[in-house]
Amino acid sequence: MVNDFTSSIFLRYFGFYLFFFLGSTQALAGIQDYAHAIIAISTEKKIYVEVADTIEKRSLGLGKRSGLKNGWGMLFVFEKRKHHRFWMKDMKFPLDIVWLDNHKIVHILRDVQPVKSGDSPPIMRPPVVCNFVLEINAGHASELKLHVGQRLNYQF
Repeated sequence: MVNDFTSSIFLRYFGFYLFFFLGSTQALAGIQDYAHAIIAISTEKKIYVEVADTIEKRSLGLGKRSGLKNGWGMLFVFEKRKHHRFWMKDMKFPLDIVWLDNHKIVHILRDVQPVKSGDSPPIMRPPVVCNFVLEINAGHASELKLHVGQRLNYQF
């Protein structure tokens, strides 16, 4: 009877430890669950996005992926308006990076290339404060005719 009681306490403690320090089974597997949204440029032009709205999701970003689905991107959502800096750490494909202050495009970097293995990635930052950053496949910003000052609408 003592062994059953001791085993029960050990299992509860161990289970609590795993949950508290390691999180859910998704964290153990390294899987992030992204919400989806739509960015409407016009009635006929839309970008489907995965929403990076936590520190963990923003930190990982699109790193370690082999590419994006056609017409898709990632929208980074920040709580505070500031000069949000980005780099191409662990990136395997080129991007267009679009900084937005609320709904207005404030800066665009086109065809940003991943760094070569062993090189230190440069840090990119917008000239003004913002609270959203959109990453899309390189060339997609030109295809969509995105420009500074343009307003975009979000559908969460």
